[in-house]
Amino acid sequence: MSKAPKLSREEIAEKLSRANLDPAQWDLAGIIARTNDWIADYHLELAEPEVKTWSPQLQAAHYDEFGKLAAVDFFEQCVIETGPDSAPWQDLQDRVEAGEFATWPPIWEATRPVFEQVESTTEDDDES
Repeated sequence: MSKAPKLSREEIAEKLSRANLDPAQWDLAGIIARTNDWIADYHLELAEPEVKTWSPQLQAAHYDEFGKLAAVDFFEQCVIETGPDSAPWQDLQDRVEAGEFATWPPIWEATRPVFEQVESTTEDDDES
């Protein structure tokens, strides 16, 4: 089984800075650990050997569920929940609830499975 991808300290700090958050106000080590644990869990789900035996449609649905860590989940579950209590988490929570991060690109995204890329190419060829 392949090694789970991880986001670096610099990548996490960049995500916080992009949201106009000062990484120094947050438990960066805790956020990194929580984010990378989440990514590792998703990677494990995607790498299960059994998944390769599923139909392309089931595999695609599985990828849709576990193939990316949404920005809104990152800010709510990894940043706010990690804290610390002294961080400006209430302002961030208000921004999350207002939907600010709903349209942001995912914080992490797995490589799209080959079967989907091949399937899409085949379908495109059939329509010609």
